[in-house]
Amino acid sequence: MMAFYLSLLALGAAGAIAIRELAAARAKQRAALRPVRIESAHRRTGRDARQG
Repeated sequence: MMAFYLSLLALGAAGAIAIRELAAARAKQRAALRPVRIESAHRRTGRDARQG
């Protein structure tokens, strides 16, 4: 009987790990599809850059 509960516990832990890995993979996919803002190297983007 104890082995049954231990196997259920192991199955639950494996399922939780698999779900976490799937969620991480989906997050990476979404991040890859998100447009990236590219800043020009010759523009001053600091705090003291003049506006206009």
